[in-house]
Amino acid sequence: MAFWDVDLSTRSGAETAADQGGLACFITAGLTVLGALFFGGMVGFDTIEGQLTAGVIGLQALIALVAGFRLKAGKGVFWGSAVAAMLVLEIINKLMNALAFGGLILNVFFLVMVVQGVRGAWALWRGTGFEDDQVEVFE
Repeated sequence: MAFWDVDLSTRSGAETAADQGGLACFITAGLTVLGALFFGGMVGFDTIEGQLTAGVIGLQALIALVAGFRLKAGKGVFWGSAVAAMLVLEIINKLMNALAFGGLILNVFFLVMVVQGVRGAWALWRGTGFEDDQVEVFE
């Protein structure tokens, strides 16, 4: 099964989608920390601009980290949506400013995984309509 085509008709498929979304959030958080160190270091951590840049990017990494833990737990619709919104803004920024194709492709890939994770967490939250829940044990 492809990562963009998840099966939300079963509980296992929804849990797998939420788990993959959490993994994408963890990777996004790690890459964001690297970005904070790189861009904060370019401006200089001794200046107020460098400290603010590192702080704001660090806050984004913290949000992605919390979303990763929540999605791994099968929850986190709100936090995952916040990470998806941050990724959309990052994609728009890359399209308008730098046209960095490597980062653009990675961000689109992570966006798809996070959105699928949010869909999986949403399906788990609703908890109704799973095919495997309707199977009778003793027929």
